[in-house]
Amino acid sequence: MMKNKKFLIIALVVGLTLAGAAVLGVGVASAYFGGKSKEAVSQKLAEKLGVSSDKVSTAMDEIQVERQAERKASNSAKLDKAVSDRVITAEQKQKILDKMDETQQKRESEREEMQKWQDENNIDWEKLHSYGIGMRFGGRGHGGGMM
Repeated sequence: MMKNKKFLIIALVVGLTLAGAAVLGVGVASAYFGGKSKEAVSQKLAEKLGVSSDKVSTAMDEIQVERQAERKASNSAKLDKAVSDRVITAEQKQKILDKMDETQQKRESEREEMQKWQDENNIDWEKLHSYGIGMRFGGRGHGGGMM
């Protein structure tokens, strides 16, 4: 019974953390932002603020890195509590953190791969969104695929 409880808690922590990371990880600097590419959002913000789009894009990237660090610290603290409560071991905590890092890196790689594919094939998903057609990979809690 205790083993099942530990497994359930670990699965819940990992599941909630990954779901939260998927939702929050998209954040400001995701490949898609409200159906628009990061570049399109950077350009619009730059125009509104009267600054270069590179400056806005750099700021968005910095915010994303900061948010990822905050999430990682928060997750680590929650897992520390699970360790102190003897729900998981310190080794299990590290395995969970490693898996979360691996999953985040995979999502980032998939977004980069999708953007490259779009560019190579001259596909403008922003224009297709007005037809209710689009693709998202690794963002806003979606596993990817057609919208």
